[in-house]
Amino acid sequence: MISHNASLNMKNNRESYGLKLFIYLLLLLVLLAYTSLYLMQNYYSKSLLSDEVKEENVYFLKSNTLMNMHALSNMNYDDYTNRMKQFKEFCHKNGYATHDIDSDKLLSLEKNSILVALDMMALSEEEMRSLESFVQNGGKLLFNYTSGFIGPTMKNNEKNLVSRITGLTTNEDFSTVKFDSNSTSFLSMRLMSPLAKYLPRGKSLDLTLYDYIPLFVTPEGLEADAYATNWSQDTYSKIPQNRVLNKNESGLLWHGNNAKGKWIYFSFPSYVFMDSSKYMYIELFRAMLEKLNNDIDIVPYTYIDALNAVFVSEDTEYKYENLEQFYNVAIKHSFPVTVFCVAGLAKEHQELMKKISKNKFIEIGSHSYTHEKIIGQSNEVYEKETLGAKKYLDELTQQDVIGFRPPREEIDDKMIDYLQRGGYKYMVSNGSDLLAPYYMHDTIVIPRHGTDDYAYFINLDWNTDQILNEMKKQANMITGLNGIYTMSTHSHLMGLGSNIKIIDNFFEYINNQKEMTPMNGEMLYKRIKQKLNLQLETKVTLKKIVVNIANNNETEVENMHYDIHVNSDIEITGVESEIIGIKTTIKKVGLGRYILKISSLQPKSQTVLFMNYVKTR
Repeated sequence: MISHNASLNMKNNRESYGLKLFIYLLLLLVLLAYTSLYLMQNYYSKSLLSDEVKEENVYFLKSNTLMNMHALSNMNYDDYTNRMKQFKEFCHKNGYATHDIDSDKLLSLEKNSILVALDMMALSEEEMRSLESFVQNGGKLLFNYTSGFIGPTMKNNEKNLVSRITGLTTNEDFSTVKFDSNSTSFLSMRLMSPLAKYLPRGKSLDLTLYDYIPLFVTPEGLEADAYATNWSQDTYSKIPQNRVLNKNESGLLWHGNNAKGKWIYFSFPSYVFMDSSKYMYIELFRAMLEKLNNDIDIVPYTYIDALNAVFVSEDTEYKYENLEQFYNVAIKHSFPVTVFCVAGLAKEHQELMKKISKNKFIEIGSHSYTHEKIIGQSNEVYEKETLGAKKYLDELTQQDVIGFRPPREEIDDKMIDYLQRGGYKYMVSNGSDLLAPYYMHDTIVIPRHGTDDYAYFINLDWNTDQILNEMKKQANMITGLNGIYTMSTHSHLMGLGSNIKIIDNFFEYINNQKEMTPMNGEMLYKRIKQKLNLQLETKVTLKKIVVNIANNNETEVENMHYDIHVNSDIEITGVESEIIGIKTTIKKVGLGRYILKISSLQPKSQTVLFMNYVKTR
């Protein structure tokens, strides 16, 4: 029989157990709630957590002022509406629903809405105020051309929509311009622009224009995303006064922020999208919509640790002994260069070849075996000029020769096949409208943009000062687009006698330019190959920007740089890696723009970076 005290103890134990169980369950619930909150704030996508449902809607502006202008000017308004139908089709193909909206209904739009206002040449003051308020309150505006330059009375508006939203001002000398018909203009994207994501190799786009377009001066703090250039992208466009525009004058496309909202503006009419480069313009339009929809864009540097590259090489053909002058200047400036050697001539200068091949700044490349014609010849000729040249140069220099520059710049598929069989990794091509190296089958092609020294000496009558100035201008132009400036010299031209001073002065100039990075072919190949095998994914949560970077290379990748573009109301406050030992830094370099640096990433590995941010409004 259980005593009274024992019964009381059992009761107390049961109550104590129940209380402990309750406390444990309560603690577990608190822990689960905290864990859920932590995961939501730091890992779950912001779009899943936001109270606002992000609908993929794009609105197209309808303006009575514009309609009246067409009627008063005897312009066919149906042509305009048919163009807008095509843009709506572009939207539909990219998953957006489209809606027309009258200008008096603008302020009823959700604050994060995307509004497209194309070819709005005529706008009333009330319409412009509504559009300005729409952007300032958080709207996203894609507009173009002479937006709001004409009012209801058909008079010019000094304070038009473009100046109100973007801060761009028309050029004092040429407020509008029609490009020189003898020098057709092209649109060239800056490779590091977040709008270049679907035009990654920097191909120039036809810019077919039948009308005058406004010519703006880009203000400080704003950088154009695209410029008007010539076909080879080595100079800006000409205007009828036979004047070449400078960088500040030749912008065609910009993006930016205004108060809580953001905008994208291009200065040419919408019909340009329907012409010969239509497919690429559609891709550009797609990038514009994505840019307006994204809170963050991360753009990897063109060459991992460099925005752009300067690649100087010498074709060592005639006057082979002049190679020593080129070698001495490269060593003097610690300037990485590539020497493309004719193997048959290298046999006659073995000691010189052995000397230069020992220096870390000099890369040996192949310029064939005899410098004779290869294209269209027998298989034996192809084999000797490619495989035979590499075999001899490998043995002579005790290096693995990986670069090839074809004589006369003649290339065919058969030659490429022999290059790949022989173990070449890259070749230098003739002039191209591509800004960046690209793959042809499994071989990297480095496009040659810089004017050949032969053309310089002939066209400039051997004036060394003029040649140097032209080289500087081209280098600035092409690297300003984040492209690769490729200068091909020759041992019997720029390497001859006192002409070597041109190279001497040019190397000194490049070394003093902060955003120009000299590289030889091997350095370029390594970075291009590594970048191809780097993958990046981003996700924005309520408190963090989560970036997953995977290195699929068999080698370690060092000193990775990324350009980060965020909305103007986002302030990034720090970055950390989930892996101890990976050093990361982030630096603000402009409104809504940061540079992220990652010290290294081991082969076949990945890391997750957490960037803390706050909303400033």
